[in-house]
Amino acid sequence: GTPLLIQLYLIFYGLPYIGLRLDPFAAAVIGLGLNYGACEAENYRAGIQAIPKAQIDASYALGMTPAQSLRHVVVPQAMRIVIPPVTNDFIALLKDSSLVSVITMVELTTIYGQLASTYFDYLGIGLLTAGVYFLIGLPFVKLSRHFEARLNRELKYKKI
Repeated sequence: GTPLLIQLYLIFYGLPYIGLRLDPFAAAVIGLGLNYGACEAENYRAGIQAIPKAQIDASYALGMTPAQSLRHVVVPQAMRIVIPPVTNDFIALLKDSSLVSVITMVELTTIYGQLASTYFDYLGIGLLTAGVYFLIGLPFVKLSRHFEARLNRELKYKKI
């Protein structure tokens, strides 16, 4: 629940006080990973817990082992539930990556600031930067919609 910016500051500027120095890229990966890892774990937990216990019990009654039940009953249904929030979090992660500039990590928004101040074209370069973020995020949205449609189609015809 702590803000990503605080985590990045603590990892990059705080850890050297206890003797652990990280380069900006490693600090950015660790900070973003810790921040979003917790959210993703909750997404998957919620997806798995959303599966009715009766379905799991029915799979055991059919002679499935817990691993088989997880693979054939729980995960296919949970993935259908989990894909939309995971996609949203990934897009948010993409946008939050601009925060790593506070730990001297050069990324797209930093480049935008440098180019805009050099050429005094804030609107044009800003629109170009927004377009790049859009083009980076769009394939993930399309991919998640494909997986979601595929899982819904498979579950529609599959007797579980």
